[in-house]
Amino acid sequence: MTGALAALAVPAAQASTPATAGQGKTDSAAAALAPCVQAAKKTGAKAWTCMPTGLTVTTDAAGKPSGQFTPIAAAIPAQIDGPVGTLDDYDTWCENGSICHRKISSYIGETKGNAAYGNSQGVIGTFDVVLRTNLNGRQAQWRVTLIRDTGPGLQFSNVRVNCWEEISNWPDNNCGVHGAGSPYVSYRWGSGLLYGNRLNNSNEYYGAVNGSFTPNGYPQYTMGTLESRYFNCYGTGNCYFP
Repeated sequence: MTGALAALAVPAAQASTPATAGQGKTDSAAAALAPCVQAAKKTGAKAWTCMPTGLTVTTDAAGKPSGQFTPIAAAIPAQIDGPVGTLDDYDTWCENGSICHRKISSYIGETKGNAAYGNSQGVIGTFDVVLRTNLNGRQAQWRVTLIRDTGPGLQFSNVRVNCWEEISNWPDNNCGVHGAGSPYVSYRWGSGLLYGNRLNNSNEYYGAVNGSFTPNGYPQYTMGTLESRYFNCYGTGNCYFP
């Protein structure tokens, strides 16, 4: 389970690429997240975000800050270990699903989640979040990619990856917060490599991306959370994806 995230500022990495390539896409993410989008409309919230895990309300129907999260299953279930395409197919892989995990090797895994956000009138835009996990011995290294699919440009704030150690009794143990930056995304942006802490305990772990964003012409939104698949760091050997 995801715990509370803390902020850790680091310098921003790569700049966003120009805006043309992401334009003209369909709202496939909104379709995959339809149950969440429908629930969001019913709340009348003035600012909400749908991720594969559910609905996050930033501002409620009365205009008050909320932060309330409601788990809602996506219309399309998680896809595990789909085909691996080209080295960089993030803008085409998993475009019609809510969330996809794929194992590149025993030491490299990728997760992509589709997100939709809007207000009481409906969906404003959609974007993708991709988390790549490299396992180096007993250390996880992460890269975050953000892709704007539809809607206005997005100013992200405090994008970070939180390392979590899975605990059977909630909450999970926080094993580090690693800041990725605060990029403006007109089409696509990728972080630098984020180095995690050494993972000493014999257990399962995962990474979770979080942050906030402000669409051009709109208030700030809470992004919601995208979690990687679990990886094993049992005994004293190297961590790996099962």
